[in-house]
Amino acid sequence: MKLNLKGGYNLDLILPIGLLLLAEYLIFLGNMKAAMTLHALNILLLILSSIYMENRIYSVLMLLPLFRLLNIAMPVFFKLTIYSYSLVYAPMFIPIYYILKEKVISISEAGITVKGFWFYLPLAIVVGFALGWGENNVLHAGSLIPDINLKNILLLSLTMTLFVGVVEEFMFRSALQTVLEQRLGSIGGLLACSIIFGFMHSGYRLPLEVLYVTFAGVIFGLLFWLTKSLPIIALAHGITNISLFLVVPVYPEALIYLIVIPGLLFTLYASRSWISSKEARTNDRSR
Repeated sequence: MKLNLKGGYNLDLILPIGLLLLAEYLIFLGNMKAAMTLHALNILLLILSSIYMENRIYSVLMLLPLFRLLNIAMPVFFKLTIYSYSLVYAPMFIPIYYILKEKVISISEAGITVKGFWFYLPLAIVVGFALGWGENNVLHAGSLIPDINLKNILLLSLTMTLFVGVVEEFMFRSALQTVLEQRLGSIGGLLACSIIFGFMHSGYRLPLEVLYVTFAGVIFGLLFWLTKSLPIIALAHGITNISLFLVVPVYPEALIYLIVIPGLLFTLYASRSWISSKEARTNDRSR
């Protein structure tokens, strides 16, 4: 028999989230050994808590320290390249599979659907390239691929979308934002998830980067509200990184077209949809 300790003060969330944020702050300070110890301790506490308490948020929260431990450990063995992203993110599909298999997060909650994909595609492109431009102004990142050719561009695009975009957006929007909104309300859940998302980028050791990624988390969260689509927010996240690590450093002159043209397309789609729905309501009233 499991205990149910959910309460109005959300005391059951304070320790695991507090440990998560403290570990990320230690990464910000450069104390990697202490951070890894805290993340490992947090996973153990979450496992024990999930055994004795009925609370699906523990299963979701386990994804974050697990991902961070993989992320911290990988550079010990590999130089950070486009290939190392795949090595870090690919193992996360295993716990994500079990989260879905055990119905901790349902398919509908996760937004695993293609409904509305083509309608919202231009909006995802606009959001992605705009956020990537903004983050580049914070990080001043260079290109992640040394040789600019079609193969490397495709490799970067697929990695950032299918690995980074899908994994991070499932963890933060499909899973974490979903359970936090259930507990804290829509706005509280969105803001709490976005703050955690910002802290999880503390490895850059730039306060402005943490703030900017928190802002980006709010934008991704609002996009998830609007679309309820993991493919759309994963694509937007992937395009953000493509913009950051390729387009802005190498092809900055193309950025205006990559934002304005899909922006105009989405405005056209949305206008036509609004006019059609208005006409349908008018026809219904006249019957």
